[in-house]
Amino acid sequence: MTLPALRFDTLILPGADRAAGRARQWLRGLLGEHPALGDAALCMSELVTNAVRYTESGRKGHVRVEVSHSERIVCMEVVDDGGSETVPHLAVVDGMGTCGRGLIIVAYMADRWGVGRRGGGHAVWFEMSRDG
Repeated sequence: MTLPALRFDTLILPGADRAAGRARQWLRGLLGEHPALGDAALCMSELVTNAVRYTESGRKGHVRVEVSHSERIVCMEVVDDGGSETVPHLAVVDGMGTCGRGLIIVAYMADRWGVGRRGGGHAVWFEMSRDG
């Protein structure tokens, strides 16, 4: 059995409102026509937005996006600068709420996802595979 070759890339962004858009642009250039591009970009946008909104990353900090990918698989980790009041978790939202769905989207779209400590912050990661 031959294992697919993985590529690894990293992007460090200022924790600003435009971070998610900049990260999507970078990911499109990185993954090109990858079958998981759309789903991975959506999940990454949610995680970057959460990092900017709820942690020190959004208060003159940075967000780090790490991507490993092959022809079928995308593994991504979004690392924040810490300072949040809670560990990232699935929120309970009502039908009319406008916030709190980011990790729910990630949990639905990814094959696997989770949260771990990274330095003083958190790393939220996901993995997804798609056939072309």
